[in-house]
Amino acid sequence: MVAFAALGERDQLDIKIVQTRTWPMVSLLLEDVRHVTVGKGPDIESSFIDEIILTPLLRTARTWPAGADGLVTRLDGLPDLYWLRLVGPTTITAISAIMTISTSLA
Repeated sequence: MVAFAALGERDQLDIKIVQTRTWPMVSLLLEDVRHVTVGKGPDIESSFIDEIILTPLLRTARTWPAGADGLVTRLDGLPDLYWLRLVGPTTITAISAIMTISTSLA
């Protein structure tokens, strides 16, 4: 199950992948968010994740992967970015400059 909230002065997106009996809770904190989309599935509160895709978007790369160029405009001074996609009945796509991943058993 996924819970998320957009907050803070640094344009933060906090995504919690909720704990199960066999897996700890995973928190994905994205800061300096440049793009967010949520494709709402049938019930966002009880959605599960089929796939997690994390792609670095390096500022020095000549080209970015297909689909990324349309999400963020490449400008001089743009930092390296992280392109996160959570795919399931609800799909979350986000691009940010800072990403912190942590786990918790509580």
